[in-house]
Amino acid sequence: MKHYCPYCNSEQEYDIDKRIFKEYKGVVVNVEENVPICKKCKNELIIHSIEDENLKRIYNKYREMKNMITPSEIKDLRDKYDISQRELTAILDFGKMTINRYENGSLPSKTHSDYLRFISKDEDAFFKKVQEAYYTHRINQKTFSKIENIMNKKSVHHNNYELKLYIENELKTSPNIFNGFKVLDLEKLQNLISYIASKTKLYLTSMNKYLWFIDMISYHERAISITGLTYVHEQYGPVIINRKYEEISKLDDKYKREDTEKSDGSMQSIITSNGNYDLSFFNNKEIEIVDYVIGLLENKSVKEISNMSHKELGWKNTERFEKISFEYANNLKILK
Repeated sequence: MKHYCPYCNSEQEYDIDKRIFKEYKGVVVNVEENVPICKKCKNELIIHSIEDENLKRIYNKYREMKNMITPSEIKDLRDKYDISQRELTAILDFGKMTINRYENGSLPSKTHSDYLRFISKDEDAFFKKVQEAYYTHRINQKTFSKIENIMNKKSVHHNNYELKLYIENELKTSPNIFNGFKVLDLEKLQNLISYIASKTKLYLTSMNKYLWFIDMISYHERAISITGLTYVHEQYGPVIINRKYEEISKLDDKYKREDTEKSDGSMQSIITSNGNYDLSFFNNKEIEIVDYVIGLLENKSVKEISNMSHKELGWKNTERFEKISFEYANNLKILK
């Protein structure tokens, strides 16, 4: 390779001398740097591309030693909220090209580095800064609304994730006679509820019976339930153990729960499908069972469905709050 040598006043070939750059801004970095040496006159050359790579290695080591935010972490922060360098600069009220320089490798000040890392981890602090930027007209309505929508979606997703962990922790047990020898599959359950709600008006109180009949018939025909839920005897029929149908109904990936007040002052909850259920979770026999139960119950009132469950031995032969064994699936009235 050749480069212009100001000492030889001509293009000359050069060698690379490997050296150790020991200290940067009082911090021992011990970074290897490449120094181009003219083969003819043996003087050092200045080649900007090589200098840039040397600086990049020094800066990276310095960032590491001082625990400073990296260019990729700043870009991750922008990607997280789908904002440009210009928008992030405006939100933080930094100088015009500050974020651009940091992402291209320039070292941030310690104050900027600490603050960028802080807001990248603390979403509430970041959104407060976004609100301040909006109210002081540093960002427009479009930017503010975009970030606000992303924050709302993240909050819902986080809440759903925590709720799913809680439900699984409460309801998931090893296969046994009370869950139809099936381990709870929460994703499958959500898709099942969404599918049922897409086919009929699904009240929360009836949802328990739909699921119980589906699981019981599945066990009767296949010796295994579909959902892996455990049910207990309650006054108005079989319900999910510990009334966890309340928590299950609040998951909103696949369906929504709508609570309304009736004329008599009582509350009524309806499950509405989001329409994004995935039937690939089910085999043909399972879908056949689900459709059969929907066909039997869809035109019946909440009370009629409750009365149907009261005729089943699984409810009749158990006490209040007692688990209902899937052994009772061998003699289902609903199939006669």
